[in-house]
Amino acid sequence: VATTDESDDTMATSSGSELAGDRHELKRSQSATERMGNALQRAGSNALQRAGANLQLQRAGTLPKSDKMLQHAATMPILFDEADRPWCGGLWKTQQLIGFLLGVGSMLVLSLWRPIHSYPQSNDMLGVAALCASFWVCEVIPIYMTALIPMVMLPFLKITSSAGISAAYWNWISMFVLGTFLVDIALEQVHLPRRLALKLLLHLGIVHPAALLAVFMGLCWLLSMVVNSIAVTLLITPFAIGIMNSAEEQVRSLPEEIEGGDAEEQQRQSEGAARDVQKFADGLLLGIAYSATAGGMATLTGAVANYFLAGETNFAAVVSWEKWFMFASPISLVTLLLAYAVLYLRYVRGLKFRGIEREVLESEYEDLLREVGPFSRDEAIAGAIQVLQIAMLILRPFAISPFVTTPSGENMVNDATIACLPALLLFFVPSVVRPGQALLTWPVVHEKFDFGLLLLIGGGMAINSGFTNSGLNIVLGDAIASAIPHVAVINPLALLLPATIATSFAFMLPTATPPNVVVLAKSTDLSRALRIRDFFSNGLPLTLGACILGAILTHYLGLAVFDSEGPFPRWACDAAASGNCLFAALPGVVQGRQVDSQACIINLGPISDGSICRIWNGTVLSVSELILAN
Repeated sequence: VATTDESDDTMATSSGSELAGDRHELKRSQSATERMGNALQRAGSNALQRAGANLQLQRAGTLPKSDKMLQHAATMPILFDEADRPWCGGLWKTQQLIGFLLGVGSMLVLSLWRPIHSYPQSNDMLGVAALCASFWVCEVIPIYMTALIPMVMLPFLKITSSAGISAAYWNWISMFVLGTFLVDIALEQVHLPRRLALKLLLHLGIVHPAALLAVFMGLCWLLSMVVNSIAVTLLITPFAIGIMNSAEEQVRSLPEEIEGGDAEEQQRQSEGAARDVQKFADGLLLGIAYSATAGGMATLTGAVANYFLAGETNFAAVVSWEKWFMFASPISLVTLLLAYAVLYLRYVRGLKFRGIEREVLESEYEDLLREVGPFSRDEAIAGAIQVLQIAMLILRPFAISPFVTTPSGENMVNDATIACLPALLLFFVPSVVRPGQALLTWPVVHEKFDFGLLLLIGGGMAINSGFTNSGLNIVLGDAIASAIPHVAVINPLALLLPATIATSFAFMLPTATPPNVVVLAKSTDLSRALRIRDFFSNGLPLTLGACILGAILTHYLGLAVFDSEGPFPRWACDAAASGNCLFAALPGVVQGRQVDSQACIINLGPISDGSICRIWNGTVLSVSELILAN
């Protein structure tokens, strides 16, 4: 009998627990339904006003929702805009027609007028560059296809051969990007960043808005150093939106839990609290985008402009992964802190919203467990391979490359091999979550890797090759040298380092960077989407501050890491493709330093036959005499 009673008690307790759980789920479903109804009601009452007064919100609604399509929209947002397309049989918007006419017109004018007489082919190359620039800016055709224009046109214009231009499209930097992206995809596939973020937030308990903003921005910043910024933004943004929607549901239901009181007052408090959550949600999404962009500038694999600098043959031996990280990571950190300060002052200071309750975070973690299960060996191995890749890239210049050389001392291993080695391991490790498959499979790579990026990088390299082969680089260099004293004989890194860093200071417009486009599109899942003024009002002070502080830091860090303010280096003179540099044994003072030898820049302009050269102090010397003396 006692056993029967205990069994009955157990069954009653179990039934009660199940009933309580059902009630809890029903309550959550009702709350979610009410929140959706409120959102629809708010959207319906303000739809016409927002559509007429807020063009960017309308565009946010036209961007694609799937992650795969959003990856394309992040780099080509104009192709997903539902604006009128009255030109070219309904294919082009007016902006695209203008870009086409401007590009083709510029090329024809330069090719027919031929204003540069010293190097005739440089006119054709300048025309091709103007055509590509117009097509890229106005997105006349997909930007990846614009990158193929040099491949088609340069051989016909006799600037370079098909074999020569093809080599620019697939080089070591392409393999470097491939290796790093494969590890990025593996991390995304196992959801390790999302789990780490939730664990950290759960450890903090009730998360104050300032701490929540700091956690998300710090996580995106760190991940974007080693993971593509688009992938980071696509991974973190839905997670942040889910938390903010749950928080809005939480504050809207809070007055209903307080018995008594005026119903109108409760409604007023509820709407005020919801507006606070919506305001903070705007700042949180902007923080994700800004921190992803800031993190990307810290490594050679983080931003497209960094790829171009690393891919330059002249600088490949000097700008290694670890040196760039030493140079750019402090600038990246300062940019992150500046972005946090701007968003804190705008969205957090004075906010009455007290933060995210633990039960909201627990609900999100339960969703993660239902989706991917508990922490697995797959996540541990993917994280370990990412750490291995970073460690090898840092150690490569002084712990790997010096031991793998030719008999003449030439290094045989660069960052491309180091990046691909850990990526290759992903295809040998069996998955425990997906038995019978490797940790990373080719169908996943095919779905998630943006192969067009390799084409885009190759197009930039091809244009660079055309500049050199046509002589356009000499023409432009001579023009700058004639306008700025000594610029022809200064370290090229003094110009290229700040130019590369500055390309990442694009925060003002929704389409300025891929992360901005992603958060703009994803913000439609909130009760109030982001607007163009949200980007501009926060991006303007951030961009100005980043440019000022970035210029100062670039100067001093470039001097400390690359000696960018030192005399014109021998490696740059030896690597000059145009042959317009002669490094001669000429003792003297260059930029305040006593040197035993220095660069003499050969004047290859229209008034010279290449028989004279100029050193730092402006002295003109005979090239033949210097060659005999050396």
